[in-house]
Amino acid sequence: MTGSSFRALLDDQLSDERAKKNSLEQRGIAVISTAGTLVTITLGFVALATRTPTYVLGAPVVVLLVVALGGLIVAAAAGLLVNLPARLPIVDAAELTAADEEDDDPETEREVIAHLLTGLRKVNRRRARILFAALLLEVAALAVMAVAAVIALAPMTG
Repeated sequence: MTGSSFRALLDDQLSDERAKKNSLEQRGIAVISTAGTLVTITLGFVALATRTPTYVLGAPVVVLLVVALGGLIVAAAAGLLVNLPARLPIVDAAELTAADEEDDDPETEREVIAHLLTGLRKVNRRRARILFAALLLEVAALAVMAVAAVIALAPMTG
């Protein structure tokens, strides 16, 4: 692989990682939004189920709803973590000035880009793991809410 084609590959990879970073941040915001919506739905369900004076939510339903709400809150917090500013690798201005004064060394340019790429990938992998955990929490909370709904509505249908 020639130096220029290697540089082009690094540039493409760096561009892809930056796009991935933006995508992960957008998905983190989506997790926050869906978690908020699911919390609203859960609380609305509780309000509708308990508005009849003779109906009382059983202890298992209350426990399940509390667990589900807790999971959704943690999922939303994880979505916020995905969007926290991260320590992304940067090129020091002094290094750029020193490199600019010297002869243009393609090897140095490739090393700098490779360093940026490695650091950005590390941040993106961490964000992807947090996002995956947030999505799993949302799915688990939704399943727990469904079980709570079935248990809460069972006396009404039987």
